[in-house]
Amino acid sequence: MRAAEFEVQCAVGKLIEARLTWLGTRADVERMQMMMLEAFTAAGPQGVICADWRQAHVFAPEVGDALLELLKRGNRQFKRSAVLVAAHEATFGLQVERLFRDAKNEARRSFRAPEPMLEWLSEALTPIEQQRARAFLGSR
Repeated sequence: MRAAEFEVQCAVGKLIEARLTWLGTRADVERMQMMMLEAFTAAGPQGVICADWRQAHVFAPEVGDALLELLKRGNRQFKRSAVLVAAHEATFGLQVERLFRDAKNEARRSFRAPEPMLEWLSEALTPIEQQRARAFLGSR
């Protein structure tokens, strides 16, 4: 079985950077949740999530269910949350949109291009955090 591939950090201010390539099991989602909790602790209650999921693909039903539970539990933990998915991964993009819709938080959005995502996030970030988010999305 393929190992989970994700990284999460809070290196600047309230910006939480999260890169996801693969989650294969419910246990992978639980490990990711622990990393997110550490990042939220560092970022504080107004954390802003900038996530790059462009290398990820459709989640198995078990993983999607576990991820939805994580999203619902995390609804009060952040000010904004944005996920960038690959424009050519239409099925995965629809899955992410459904997960976000089912999590029921208007402060969580998915994007298929970096610029609109960065523009939306910039309303909640300082100039230094904006630079870091831009660098993070450009560094894959």
